[in-house]
Amino acid sequence: MLGLLAVVLFILLVVSIYHEARSLLNPILLIVFLMVSYLAIVEFLYSHGYYTAYGVFLLLLISTPLIIFLGGLFLVYNGIILLHKEGFSKINLLSLCLGLMITSFFLFMVIRIHHSTHLLFNRFIASLYALLSASFFIFSVAFIAFMLYSILYLIIPKNKHYDYIIIHGAGLLHGNQVTPLLKRRIDKALEAFRQSKNSQVKLIASGGLGSGETISEAAAIANYIRKQASDIPNDRLLLEEQSHSTYENLLFSKQLAEKEMKKPRFLFVTNAYHVFRTSVYARRLHMAGDGLGCSTAAYYIPSAFIREFIAIVVYLKWLFIIVYAWFIIALIYSFFR
Repeated sequence: MLGLLAVVLFILLVVSIYHEARSLLNPILLIVFLMVSYLAIVEFLYSHGYYTAYGVFLLLLISTPLIIFLGGLFLVYNGIILLHKEGFSKINLLSLCLGLMITSFFLFMVIRIHHSTHLLFNRFIASLYALLSASFFIFSVAFIAFMLYSILYLIIPKNKHYDYIIIHGAGLLHGNQVTPLLKRRIDKALEAFRQSKNSQVKLIASGGLGSGETISEAAAIANYIRKQASDIPNDRLLLEEQSHSTYENLLFSKQLAEKEMKKPRFLFVTNAYHVFRTSVYARRLHMAGDGLGCSTAAYYIPSAFIREFIAIVVYLKWLFIIVYAWFIIALIYSFFR
């Protein structure tokens, strides 16, 4: 039965990706498919007498809390490395804070299990524990689903015909120079420009004037291109200098492109971890196109994925609010029953 369900889920996932690879339904289908498939394998091994393999798979399932706890410790370590290499900032604190939250949750669980009979207001503590456990489960599954599909999205075949290549800006070095991170985005865009099947494809350098910057990010991108890629004609490079967020990068670039043609097709070039969220926003703006990702320093990836996930949670805030409201009402009802 579980095997059949896994097959059905796989077919639904493939159809959904084929219909719209940028849909937020796809991460949900992917994680449910993987969970059901795992249980189907466990069921198959047990029913066919492969008890050793069954034991290994079952042990891995039981060890999930331990794996998550070790993941929390890794995030703490990664957060320290990130702060050491990149300096102190709110964004650079993300992996450290999440790691501390995960390890603190497990500490709370240990206290709850070993001292449950000695805690005052035990019923209230039980309700709080249920809320924390549900939150941990919901956000853990959602984060894993988002991360796995973001990786899968990078390898899904893309249409190589596009009219505009959008280079997403990033903070500048010394207020007027591209950073190594932004340089990788530009180099990836130039590679796509030269490989494009459209001989009239254009580049859009997108990014406004940020805090502490003396020129816009778009201007810095353009300066880099003119120095490093002299084969790019000036009329094939457009500047969008108003945006201050990923969503605005896309919105203002779309408006710029639509002044020249109807229904243009875009390629959004950014870092690999950022591609899926960018594509989700593009879908919301009814922009035809795909995302293309460039590499990122390994130590920066955990924090980057956390930031991307937080942005998606904010994007879907009403869904999470409804889920939490329902759960809190159920807890209050059980508490006073």
